[in-house]
Amino acid sequence: MKTTVKIFFSIFLIAGISGLSLAQCNQFAKKTCMPDLNPFTHNGQLNIQQMAPGEEAELDLTFYSGMSYRLLICSQEIIGKAQFQVFDNKNKLVFDNKDHNFAKFWEFEVASTQQMKVVVIIPPAPKASNDISKVGCAAVLVGFKQ
Repeated sequence: MKTTVKIFFSIFLIAGISGLSLAQCNQFAKKTCMPDLNPFTHNGQLNIQQMAPGEEAELDLTFYSGMSYRLLICSQEIIGKAQFQVFDNKNKLVFDNKDHNFAKFWEFEVASTQQMKVVVIIPPAPKASNDISKVGCAAVLVGFKQ
């Protein structure tokens, strides 16, 4: 019986820590990132992910014709500036912030409604003497104007 309780407690503790980390990322996105969407209106989706240096994340987003957009990628200082790339539905690279001094956002319009893939890349960290991997939050936010 004690082993079952220990296993249950361990699972509960891990789930609680993960939930707490996600809540911290949520707060980071709302307080730090959202103001950078102005004067665009947030689309209501909060796409957040805990990431470490050297990791990538992909997200498929739909953009509608006749709308102006601001795509904002925001990352905590501990993991550095995020690189992001946007690919059209034919997997053609249409924007890479690396070519624009690692800009946090990209403003654009689409001629027709389409789905695009956003790839967020956290650059590898320089080799540290303590070899401790740092994890931080990255957020992808979309704002629009009609």
